Amino acid sequence: MREERAPLCAFLRGRGVGPDDAEDIAQDCMERLIRYRGHDVEALRLLLYRIARNRLADRGRSPQARTHLPLAERDGNEEATGTSPDPLRQAESGQMIALLRQALFKLPERAREVYLLNRITGMSYTQIARHCGITAKTVEKHIARALQGLRKELGTNPLHTDGDSE
Repeated sequence: MREERAPLCAFLRGRGVGPDDAEDIAQDCMERLIRYRGHDVEALRLLLYRIARNRLADRGRSPQARTHLPLAERDGNEEATGTSPDPLRQAESGQMIALLRQALFKLPERAREVYLLNRITGMSYTQIARHCGITAKTVEKHIARALQGLRKELGTNPLHTDGDSE
């Protein structure tokens, strides 16, 4: 599982966690994963990312969550690169992330799990089917259900400005 450390840190950084915090969370995830060392490697990999997502959710519920949001880390604390979005765009992005997170948690648990396994960990439908003990066709149905639920929740989003909202 050592080779999963760098991809896990990249996964965490891609969700707005700073490099040092990503290393800390990755270390914590690895320590938690040790409890399951008897399982096969693919199951451990999936479990590692599940633990990481749970840790991110825990951080989102903590009183200090505002200091760990991706946009909060960028507000005045990053080097001037000339490519950072303007404050209005940052605020809209932060709101959109919150709305997306809420929409994900409104999905049925299995649909959310299958969707995240596909979109976050990059598993194929066949891999997800094997992991969850379901058919690939059922995986397709869960993905479709998740997408439909996300469209329902986010389709009427007032932040949506490109004109194709329902």
